[in-house]
Amino acid sequence: ANMKAGALYRVDLNAEVLRNCAPGQPDIRLFAPDGAEVPYSLVKAEYVKKAAETYAAEITGYQADGREAVLEFSLNGRFLPVTSVELSIADRDFRKDAEVFGSADGKNWSRLGAGAIYDYSSQVDLRRTRLDFPRSAHRFYRLKLRDTEEQPARGKTVSLKYDGIDLNITGGKGLKLRIDGVTARTGGQDSVVGVYDEASFEPSAAGENRDNTSYIVINKGLPFDKVEFAVEDGFFVREFTAWYSDTGAEDSYRRLAGGNIFRFPSGWPDGERTSAEISSPGHAFYKFVFNNRNNPPLRVKSLRFKWLRRSVYFIAPAAMPSLTVAYGRPDTAPPAYDVENFVNQGNWEQRTALALRLGAPVLTPGYSPEAPADKKTKTEKDLLTGILVLVVAGMGFWLFNLLKKISPPAAPGKGDSGV
Repeated sequence: ANMKAGALYRVDLNAEVLRNCAPGQPDIRLFAPDGAEVPYSLVKAEYVKKAAETYAAEITGYQADGREAVLEFSLNGRFLPVTSVELSIADRDFRKDAEVFGSADGKNWSRLGAGAIYDYSSQVDLRRTRLDFPRSAHRFYRLKLRDTEEQPARGKTVSLKYDGIDLNITGGKGLKLRIDGVTARTGGQDSVVGVYDEASFEPSAAGENRDNTSYIVINKGLPFDKVEFAVEDGFFVREFTAWYSDTGAEDSYRRLAGGNIFRFPSGWPDGERTSAEISSPGHAFYKFVFNNRNNPPLRVKSLRFKWLRRSVYFIAPAAMPSLTVAYGRPDTAPPAYDVENFVNQGNWEQRTALALRLGAPVLTPGYSPEAPADKKTKTEKDLLTGILVLVVAGMGFWLFNLLKKISPPAAPGKGDSGV
């Protein structure tokens, strides 16, 4: 594309790239047309979705006497039903009992809930200034605050037993709180949202072991965060273990994770689960071993790998018509670029980037899958092996000559005189 200097761009990494990257994709590099390295940030398409919305309330009234304080506030404009209010209080070391009332017209009030607000920061990091109540669509609210009824007989103190510790705060009774603002909040829990890519594969190998287990092998080398099994059996309950290898040799597999899958007969309430939450940064071979006990092996037709979409974000250093994505160097150390401070896993969904698409991959002429460090190690290893061979050969030749010199004389033949 015609990239502009200083603009933010995004490149989604497809399966072809991920299949040939080192685990975790540390070997990706970007290059401008002039060969200069372009810094980037690699992120997974996952973020935390905030379910709650907040509304700043308008304080409309405040009255206080020696017995209680009454604060009134309202929500203006359009808003969703709220389930809590948060008080902005500058004071420290206090405890108050509170009641919340709601009204549609500011005249007729109904009680929504009660609770306590407190601050024990002089003794422990413990503070609560939020009041929860059932979902309310009222526009007007009234908050009543009173000194806590659990006051000791001696002194002006506030008491609380927290985690087995008795806490006391002096001066809590009669303290008039300074409430600077009120924030209403909707309900709902924050959730993790992910964008997934996926690919299905048939096993490259399958078989049975003597210990009543069976296995399938996938040699696609992709990272994944979820695995789905396409099983032809009508019902089953099986435990399995996932293994990985970078060479495929029988003794090279390492344990990745374990899980279980099941499918109950039609009409049974338990239903089925034929997937597992397993994460792998990306290896050349995967083996899934099923514990069949005395049952026949599962008929696993195919597997589907799902992985959080990997994308690289970069800021174009200059106007340029193209950019090269290079990958495929095992054991390459991950880079550390300044751009990660601007676009990273914690804020990428808040950034607006222009999307670019990858072309077909082209193998670099003279490509070697070994990194320079690996070539050096291999050369040193070959050199050491050669030295050892020469040393052993030299010692063998020396030992042969030594044994030859100390060999006993031959036995006398016929006609020889003995002594």
